[in-house]
Amino acid sequence: MEFAVCYDHSGFDLARSMFLDVAAFFALMTPWAIARLIELSRADGAARLQPA
Repeated sequence: MEFAVCYDHSGFDLARSMFLDVAAFFALMTPWAIARLIELSRADGAARLQPA
């Protein structure tokens, strides 16, 4: 018995899928990275305010 393949195995489809995966990853990670940078900059600023 043979199974029908309902999609094309072209390189364009693979590249588009990989691009969307990478774009989704960065879209999900960007807010976390920004929050982490803000947290680090605040901690660094608070350390400078400490008396020696």
